[in-house]
Parts: sequence; C-alpha cells; structure tokens
Amino acid sequence: MTLDTVVQAILEKGRTEADLILEEARLERERLLSEVRSEGAHLAKEADARAKQLAERRRVQDLARAELEARKIILAGQKEGLDEVYRRTLAALSRAQDVDALLKALLAANEAEWRNGKVYASRKDEDIVRRLVGSRYAGAIECAGGLVIESADGTRRVDLRFESLLREVWIDSVKEVAETLWPGTPSRS
Repeated sequence: MTLDTVVQAILEKGRTEADLILEEARLERERLLSEVRSEGAHLAKEADARAKQLAERRRVQDLARAELEARKIILAGQKEGLDEVYRRTLAALSRAQDVDALLKALLAANEAEWRNGKVYASRKDEDIVRRLVGSRYAGAIECAGGLVIESADGTRRVDLRFESLLREVWIDSVKEVAETLWPGTPSRS
C-alpha cells in the first residue's frame, strides 16, 4: 500500500467518522429542540391556564364587589326610608288629636310613680300635665311629647317621652316595617 492510499483511507475513515459525528449532533440538536419546543408548549399551556383562572377569579371578585356595592346602595336607601318613616311617625305622634288622652293614660298607668315624685313634660303639653298632676309638675323638657317621671329622691326616672316609647316599639317592629315597605327584600334591622 502506498502512502497516498493509506492517507486516502485515513481521510476517508475520518470523513465517515466526522459525518457520523455530525449526523449524531444533528439528531441530538433536533431531539433537544423538540424537547424545548415541547416544554415551551407545556409552559405556554400552563401560563394560559393560570391566566384564565386569574381572569375568572378577577371576574368573580369584580362581580361580588359590584353586588356588594349594589347591596350597600339598596340598604342605604332602605335605611333612609326607614329613618324618614321614623321621623314622620314621631312628628305625627306629637301632633296627634288625642295627645291629652294619651298623657292621661300614661299618668294613670304610672300613678304610683308620680304621686310621690315629679313629672316633666314638653312645653306644648305643659298645661294639660300641670292640670292633671298639680304640684307634682316639675317643669318642661325638650321632647316631641310624653312625660318623664322622677322619684322624689331623684334616683329613678321613668322615661315616657314619645321618642323613647317610639324607639322601643320601633326596635321591636323595624323588620315588619321594612317588610311592609319592601316585600321580599331582605331588610336591615
């Protein structure tokens, strides 16, 4: 064998091995690219799913926030309405035609308290109360109507002012009032 033949054989063997190495490198590159593409697609799919979940969560939160805000507006309107009913009721009570009879009934029901004590009334009810209790009348108080009876020693008071009586009735019946005003709507108590 000649030197040229040996060199040619070595070169040929080198080219074959180089081609084989290059082919393996190309295959490895394709395999790696395929893995990266697959991982990228998987990550993109996960990111898309997370984004959809986040968007849905935000949509639900925004909807809940809007419903809560609407509920607050409704409740504020209902409270305003109830407050107006309360104010009008108190005003009507103080202007009622039979206030004298009501005052007489309050005094009769609490006679044991005021016989040995003092009685206070609003300025507009002063004359009738003074006629009914005589010297037990102690003066005028600021109120829409009704009475305050104080024990002789000043340690006990019976608050029979219209404001107090209405407040007690109101607390007991505000749910019924709200249901009457807004049937079928959950009301604020």
